[in-house]
Amino acid sequence: MIILPSSYIGSPRHMQEYARDAMAYVRHYGRPDLFITFTCNPAWDEIQQLLLPGQSQVDRHDITLRVFRQTLKPLMDFIVKCEVLGSVRFWMYSVEWQKRGLPHAHTVQ
Repeated sequence: MIILPSSYIGSPRHMQEYARDAMAYVRHYGRPDLFITFTCNPAWDEIQQLLLPGQSQVDRHDITLRVFRQTLKPLMDFIVKCEVLGSVRFWMYSVEWQKRGLPHAHTVQ
């Protein structure tokens, strides 16, 4: 039997630690006010420009994820630092992959 440590991202222990951290945030700050889902768009110009002829975004997960993260980070900075949706006491997000091969993030604030 192999037991992966919590430092191994995606392992059961990592996910349990992440869930416990989320519950600690809720216990300390209260329930989140917003639940935002941010989904990758396969028609983004940055993705389409980097694909070779005949490839789709499902063929190049590395490109899709890189562009998704480069888009998600400025969005989170805009929401948190500019306080466009009000002051932010805490925030956290989880990135998942959809069945059709695109990442999306669930954010609570």
